[in-house]
Amino acid sequence: MAEKVQKASFFRSKAFFIIASLAPILLFYTLFSVIPKITAFYYPFTEYDGIGEPIWIGMKNFATIAKDADLWAAMKNNLFYWVIATPINFFAALFVSFILVKKPYKENNFYRILYYFPAILPSVITALMWQFAFHGRYGIFNALLNAVGVNVGEFYWLTNATAAKWAMIIPMVWGGWAGNMLIFMGAIQSVPESLYESAELDGATDVQKLFLITVPVIWETMKTMIFFSIIGLFGAFELILIMTNGGPAGATEVVGTYMYKIAFGAEGVAAFGYAAAIGLILFAILGCVSVVAFRFMDRGEAIEMAG
Repeated sequence: MAEKVQKASFFRSKAFFIIASLAPILLFYTLFSVIPKITAFYYPFTEYDGIGEPIWIGMKNFATIAKDADLWAAMKNNLFYWVIATPINFFAALFVSFILVKKPYKENNFYRILYYFPAILPSVITALMWQFAFHGRYGIFNALLNAVGVNVGEFYWLTNATAAKWAMIIPMVWGGWAGNMLIFMGAIQSVPESLYESAELDGATDVQKLFLITVPVIWETMKTMIFFSIIGLFGAFELILIMTNGGPAGATEVVGTYMYKIAFGAEGVAAFGYAAAIGLILFAILGCVSVVAFRFMDRGEAIEMAG
């Protein structure tokens, strides 16, 4: 009798409620997060099509990666987009945030909504919109160029290798800088107003206030954003996949789209193990680059304080 009472009290206890509440969450987290992360370190060493049994092949996938010219070309494209688009996103967000916070224009609230609008659009919508904008016959991009006297006719931007590679930068910038702007605005609002007032007394211009006051004070926030930009080095998957599918002739191929085609057999044969090996290499590259970047930034701070 006492045992039944004890069991009944356990089912009514706080401990049972906590266990019953967390058990489904932990189960799904384990199945869809923990296990995939663990297997991500196993599949790269196997020959696996995603359906049958994986076959252990050791380092063969990594030996293939070293000779995969298409993969390294895709990595170069990732680096190209990161070098061009990321600084534009970063500095555009910084300048616009500074103006919106420090200049009391009546239309500021409207501008904040307008500028942030691209960030709330799904990547698929952004890709389809810009795909239509670059259309040779119906696209607004050609219409604008023709209207200002740059006669391009019915030029199909996304079917020309060079034009497509450069055209992709526009949607990357358009859809990417708004998120940075929101973070910058929050950081700039935390800068003490007394610093700007002192700078004004010394005759500082707005540009000087931005780079001599704002940037040093919000540097920790900027470091975090630089870190996330490094993670985004191998991004732009949705835009590329929908707008060009890596074409024409691999001109816009990035690592994400290349991995997708390899893993799910878009090239004829599914090679999930090889795609996982590429992912593991990317993980290692991003980890090393992130460590080096933070060491470099910390070193710069130490030198500045020592000076």
